[in-house]
Amino acid sequence: MFGSAVLVASLLACGGGDGAPATPGVAQASATATAATSPASASISTIFSRSAKSAVMSPTLTIRAHAQLAANVGPIVEVRIGGLAVGQFEVRSWVVQDYTVPSTGLRAGAQVELVYLNDGSVGSEHRNLFVAYISDGTNFVSPSQPGVLFDRGNGSAAFDGQDMVPGTEPLRESGALRLTWPASGTAAASDGLMDASRFLQKASFGPTRAEAERVATLGYTGWINEQLALPVVPSYLPYIQSKFNVGATNLPPNSVNYTPDWLTQKFWSNAVTAPDQLRKRTAHALHSIFVTSLVDSNLFHHARAHAQYLDTLDRLAFGNFRDLIEEVALSPVMGIYLSHMRNPKEDPATHRLPDENFARELMQLFTIGLHELNPDGTPRLNSQGQPIETYNNADVMAMAKVFTGWSWGFDNNALTDHNFLWTWPDAAAQGNARVDIRRMKPYPGQHSSAEKRLFAGKPHAVTIPAHTNAPEGVRIALDTLFRHPNVGPFFSRQMIQRLVTSNPSSAYVHRVAAVFNDNGQGVRGDLGAVVRATLLDTEARNPNPAATGKLREPVVRLAHAVRALGARSASGEFLMATELPGLGQRAHWMPSVFGYFRPGYVPPQSLLPGFAGTAPEFQTVDESTTANWINTVELMLRQGIGWHGSLPDVTLPLNSEAAILATSPEHLLRHLELLLFTGRMPAELRKDVIDAMQGMSEGPPSRRDPARVRVALLVALTSPEYLIQR
Repeated sequence: MFGSAVLVASLLACGGGDGAPATPGVAQASATATAATSPASASISTIFSRSAKSAVMSPTLTIRAHAQLAANVGPIVEVRIGGLAVGQFEVRSWVVQDYTVPSTGLRAGAQVELVYLNDGSVGSEHRNLFVAYISDGTNFVSPSQPGVLFDRGNGSAAFDGQDMVPGTEPLRESGALRLTWPASGTAAASDGLMDASRFLQKASFGPTRAEAERVATLGYTGWINEQLALPVVPSYLPYIQSKFNVGATNLPPNSVNYTPDWLTQKFWSNAVTAPDQLRKRTAHALHSIFVTSLVDSNLFHHARAHAQYLDTLDRLAFGNFRDLIEEVALSPVMGIYLSHMRNPKEDPATHRLPDENFARELMQLFTIGLHELNPDGTPRLNSQGQPIETYNNADVMAMAKVFTGWSWGFDNNALTDHNFLWTWPDAAAQGNARVDIRRMKPYPGQHSSAEKRLFAGKPHAVTIPAHTNAPEGVRIALDTLFRHPNVGPFFSRQMIQRLVTSNPSSAYVHRVAAVFNDNGQGVRGDLGAVVRATLLDTEARNPNPAATGKLREPVVRLAHAVRALGARSASGEFLMATELPGLGQRAHWMPSVFGYFRPGYVPPQSLLPGFAGTAPEFQTVDESTTANWINTVELMLRQGIGWHGSLPDVTLPLNSEAAILATSPEHLLRHLELLLFTGRMPAELRKDVIDAMQGMSEGPPSRRDPARVRVALLVALTSPEYLIQR
């Protein structure tokens, strides 16, 4: 069930940009993809009907039960509400089934009695009744939860209150199970708290109850303002430096303990525990755009330089886009990854030309994209109705010359031709100057002195005069890109995709791009204002469920789970760096310069191409990653993930969840609905969770309740409703 559910739900989430079909079209797309990729498909109609079912309370009361028969006669059960009989039935099945009666008179505070009328034995056969739960479609009441009593006796003795014991799931004698009907789980939950939890799905690595209460108290704008005002505290660089400070055994390039996985460990520590959650989630989104990846073996020995790059993204998450692209361009890590470090000028004698890798990606992926855009992100078309290219090969060649002559930022008296080409910073050197965390510097004689013409024939064309020095040439080129009309919609759409929805409407993009162009105070490129506009937009706060949403990328969904459930790290370092490659996403290990997934990715064999729909995160989904997500959740719940010595490092104590379950299964459902489903846990899923828990009925509560919590979480965390962000 779960494998196909993931595939179905991910397409459901990605429907609907402008003019997109609503639920029917998406359902068809989902059915096509599921049939093509999942041989053991679940009932698509069941999955798609959950939301509709959850919105309508059934006029019946459901008793889920099974029985042991005697003389081929099962337990006879009468249901009373407020002292009046509303139905009677015989339980004949030895496996759990639903039995329904009218819910006439059912309301919060009503007395409900389940009367077992005919206990008895015939020879060696003993008639017994087993009640899993009683439900009105919203509330689920277990016979064993506190406050439920069993009045033993036949006839009127079942209602005399003289022989009362706590309720149990097996009823092995005649009597009445008596309870007071609780208030609706949906009504009892604070709408404000649920809305706050939903907001934190997008603005953080996942809600905790304390953070949701903080948002509910401050309001969305107040919480964002508080997050924007938190001081910038470097995290990656101090962590890596602390490892280096241990000594030679931890220093690159040839030490026994050195590993760039320290960077991924710090990512998890930040995602789970950092107080500046908005900054950390935004920096993660930025790194998915301005990609540097540990997949590149050339970066293996440069964990400290990489740490500086990641801290820079963190520092400028709410800064200015112009400052960000300059720091990205001159970072030695980016210089290594996109090969404009040690990029010498052209040589006419040998016909050698500068490396064009960074020049191309700076335009295509980081700033303006391939095609000219309208302010709403839709492509501009020429007179033949074709998209207009933003740049051509001449622009790439000119931009490549801008980024010639840059290499490691050694002291000015060491900027020699030899150091330009061959010398590496040495973390183990006496008096190590930490050259690896400095910006790159231009080396004398290595920068192209040629005239550089960018975007010739375009309104934003610029010429960098011959003999312009390297820093000035970079300034002119980056200023030109920053002022390009494409930048606002191109960047804004990607930020919306990373934080809110896979397929934003053009109107949504237009509104956020307008803020990029002018934050209201005449400032262009204010990233804090862009993040605020992205999260507070009407399509983010009041989404159309049939037209918005996204499949949550594996890193974010796992971070959400461990945050919400109070994960603990035995080492304090969240040693999860190497545990998750099977999920299709591993923090800081992007498979290519395009990141974990392409922003324009469209799932094959779906209807999404028909209305220009995109679903980037779906690129991580196949049968292997789907199965691995289920296995990861099971492992996390059973023992924990990552290793600290011979013991799991990151574990979920689940003590609070077991304590909540002890009060009632319904209370646990409300708890999960707040933290994992943000108020959108449909009745069908609630029933699935209850059924899974009731299937584990053996043993004392001290052993049974933690097991029930684990199986409830397994069903919850692998459900399509959890995997989809709305």
